Amino acid sequence: MFMKNVSQELRSQRGAMFGLDARVALAIFAGLSAIAGVAVFSAVRDTRVTGVLTEFDNISKGYINFVFDTGVDVPQDTSSTAPNTTGTGVGFQNLYADANSTLNWNGPYITIATNTHTAGYGVFALRDGRIDANWTPSAINTSAGISGKWLTLSSVPCEIAGDLEKKIDGTGGTGNTGNFRYDSTCSPGDNETVAYLLSRTRS
Repeated sequence: MFMKNVSQELRSQRGAMFGLDARVALAIFAGLSAIAGVAVFSAVRDTRVTGVLTEFDNISKGYINFVFDTGVDVPQDTSSTAPNTTGTGVGFQNLYADANSTLNWNGPYITIATNTHTAGYGVFALRDGRIDANWTPSAINTSAGISGKWLTLSSVPCEIAGDLEKKIDGTGGTGNTGNFRYDSTCSPGDNETVAYLLSRTRS
């Protein structure tokens, strides 16, 4: 009888230990899943940032080639959020179509044939603005000074914009200086117009 009770107790303890082991394993699995989820989210975000940087670089090269071929600057769009897209006239569209009938135009100079960003970050535009002054894309400074041609993108998630600034200017600052501009006071979940310097322009 004594041996039977001991055997039953041992079986009961093994069952309890198995239940404890299972709970510990589940807790570890849940923790690892959370870490993996954060890592995947971070990787996706970094991929998106890299994609935008690649687009900026390609458009910058296209802009420089336009100026090299034609000997003139691309006239700026009238708005960052509503650029010229009619197929005639000024602005970003001249990089993929001879919209302004520019002498010696030999494009297209970029691989996309639209102002619309393919990942849904708004629209591209070309704007003139000072390099040597503090401003954000909502109020581009066009007063006399060292002028540049800026590529704007109208609806970039705030988190992506912050990462872009760190990649381009190496800072996590105010967003109103350097080669990349945005409103750093934006909140996570908001979308922002950003500006990227393509080139200094002739005074």
